[in-house]
Amino acid sequence: MVSTASLHHLRLFYAAYFGAMGLILPFFPVFLSASGMQVGLVGMFTGLLSLAKVIAPPWTGSVLDRYASPGAHHVRRFVLYASLTASLLSVSLVFAPPIWPLLCVTFGFGLLWAAVLPLADGISVTVSEAAIVEYGHLRLWGSLGFVAVSLAAGKWLVDAHIDAFPYGLAGLLLLMALAARGFPDDVGYNDWQTQEGGRYPAAFFFLLAASFLMQASHGAYYGLYSLYLMRLGYSGMEIGGAWVLGVLAEILLMWCGSRAVQNADPAWVLSGCLLLAALRWLGIGLLHQWYWLALLQLLHAASFAAFHVAAITAVRRLAPSSRHAAAQGWYSAAGFGLGAMVGITGCGMIAQHIGFPQAFFVCMGIALLGVPFAMKLGGARRRNRIY
Repeated sequence: MVSTASLHHLRLFYAAYFGAMGLILPFFPVFLSASGMQVGLVGMFTGLLSLAKVIAPPWTGSVLDRYASPGAHHVRRFVLYASLTASLLSVSLVFAPPIWPLLCVTFGFGLLWAAVLPLADGISVTVSEAAIVEYGHLRLWGSLGFVAVSLAAGKWLVDAHIDAFPYGLAGLLLLMALAARGFPDDVGYNDWQTQEGGRYPAAFFFLLAASFLMQASHGAYYGLYSLYLMRLGYSGMEIGGAWVLGVLAEILLMWCGSRAVQNADPAWVLSGCLLLAALRWLGIGLLHQWYWLALLQLLHAASFAAFHVAAITAVRRLAPSSRHAAAQGWYSAAGFGLGAMVGITGCGMIAQHIGFPQAFFVCMGIALLGVPFAMKLGGARRRNRIY
């Protein structure tokens, strides 16, 4: 059964999960540095979290598909226990054990944290395909949580309370566990398209390639954009405003456009998003005036939000019925794991040796490379409109 309360639990999960992301991305390195850790070790710890995003989602999905009973209830149990365990691991950061045990704790936390999101996304997109609620109306709560926690933590943690970072993180993970207890039960798949049998169709691998290239093309943005704007003379307030503007564009697309994106041909949606991403990276490399940069930030609605909605819907339709959890894991690992890691690392080296604009130009080329793969996504369109 899918009740109003169970949908609120999904919204709470997204708000807490991406709230934790809004805590980890900006402030985990600050916490480690405040603990006396050298810059090289800080990079190693944050790199472990990226590595976990490559390993955990497909492995967890495969195990659940193979050994767990069918339906959403085994996913709910896994997300519950994984969130509780990750919360305990985050609290253990307070005790500052020696480096090697701390590395193991961090990697274990990263594996659990990375594993749960694709599983929740799988439930959400199934609910959406069953014409119960739009996926974007659930997922946008993650964007709101990210903004709220980032702003609150920036005001409170950095000033004098960075040692409270593990407790704040543990609290958000407990909220994730609470949310998982009320996830929707099994949802009927009705008549929407899904692949039967045990093999992935070729289109699924084209989707993974397009997702990898899209996220790799974000490498300069996620890794260097703030530093680039600082070098152009923008203030901290202006830089923060640019990031918020991108998130607001993402929220608007999730709220107003997710239905249209899910009903459209994914080949054309994903190709269009990749082309707009290429335009965005080209513009950031060439245009430095604030009004151009503000307009380019609005393209985050395409390069992230629309692409993600179309891609995760296509994953659900292309995956064999016995491999849904693993398919969501492979999508997460290919894009948000491997793609992001390769993109950020590579763009950092390019910016160091050639320059920041050149890193964005390379990202433009990477996005364009994804277009031919996206255009091969036949067979992922729903036979009937969602609403």
